[in-house]
Amino acid sequence: HDLLIVRMIKWPYHLTKSAIWWSKYAVRRVRKLELNEEEREHLTISAVGEVAWVAASDDEKAKMVTLDLWVTDNLVEWKEGQELNQMGLSANRKKQIKKMKKKGVG
Repeated sequence: HDLLIVRMIKWPYHLTKSAIWWSKYAVRRVRKLELNEEEREHLTISAVGEVAWVAASDDEKAKMVTLDLWVTDNLVEWKEGQELNQMGLSANRKKQIKKMKKKGVG
């Protein structure tokens, strides 16, 4: 909740930091190197959103990173799982709903 003037002062720093990160990322992609931990975490935060990342526990964060949520199909599946968890359904009912969605019934 910084004041606008403080945000304006910080803006060049964040812009430069972001440009450097994306440049390093692009170089690693061109060289076809495997993603490192920092890149995986950054891409996961971008995919799930800052709020979900901050709200998650350390174990949940580690699980999110390993799920490769920056891949669209994985993100959609993860979001569906989160919605089912919020509904408070039993494990059997969740499995039934997933089967129905795969078959195209629901």
